[in-house]
Amino acid sequence: MQPHSSTPDSEALHSTAFEVAVLSWRALWGVVGLVVLTVGALGLAWLLPDLTLLHFLCVAQAVPVLYLILAWWGIQTPHPMDDAS
Repeated sequence: MQPHSSTPDSEALHSTAFEVAVLSWRALWGVVGLVVLTVGALGLAWLLPDLTLLHFLCVAQAVPVLYLILAWWGIQTPHPMDDAS
């Protein structure tokens, strides 16, 4: 025997469904930028294995800073354009 529920079936189904939030265009472009940056750095290291200074400057110095900038840019809310007229 099932326990009696006071909520209608439609509310019960709605409360158990997962709600998916849509990402903003900035967040999507930020994720795309992070993927391109990662694949590009790995490709550069794979294509030019003998340039250890380039690997150090690119992978250890520039990529983490660019990750931070892209992640920060992706989570910022766009400011509406202020009309002066």
